[in-house]
Amino acid sequence: MSRRSHWDDNPDHPADDWKTEVANDDTRLGYLDWVEVRSEMLASEDRPATAEVSPRRDAVRIRATDRLGNIAYIHREANRPMRCTLGNGVSAALFYAGITTDEMTCRFALDDCETADQALAIVRCYGSLDYGYCHAGPPPGWDSSPASTPALHLLAGLLGELDRITTIMPEILNQIDGAAVKRARAFIAMEVSPASREA
Repeated sequence: MSRRSHWDDNPDHPADDWKTEVANDDTRLGYLDWVEVRSEMLASEDRPATAEVSPRRDAVRIRATDRLGNIAYIHREANRPMRCTLGNGVSAALFYAGITTDEMTCRFALDDCETADQALAIVRCYGSLDYGYCHAGPPPGWDSSPASTPALHLLAGLLGELDRITTIMPEILNQIDGAAVKRARAFIAMEVSPASREA
């Protein structure tokens, strides 16, 4: 904008409006600077607004383990809300991952975080001292191709039967490959969506 004479009045921005703003202590700019700022504000309002694209957030998978060895996962796929899933694939509240003091505040903070490291720091801040928290990437041997829903439900059913049998006959516990069971539980926690678990 070309500068006018000090005494010229801009027809789009009358000096009386500027005087009112000065009197109300709404501006401390001189008249010509005030006109320039107002012109820029109106010009930016006339431009078409660009839709804000939310930044892509990292996928997060945090393992929470209590003193008895029970495992829960706090996780999200990129740009989705945080979820908590028990080691057997059942959806659960964050309480089951040791978030006992202020679950909603923790959930909001987790939904706003962008990286897995930020999420881990938030979980450690709100989490119980009785739990250990760490990043939990995909289980060893995990194939990135999606598994079919019936196969996941069969695997979850098989793990449930294993739990039932080991409760009834604890002597067979040493015959079960614990690492394979853990991988299967982690696989279910990562792959089964809450909607398919409810069906």
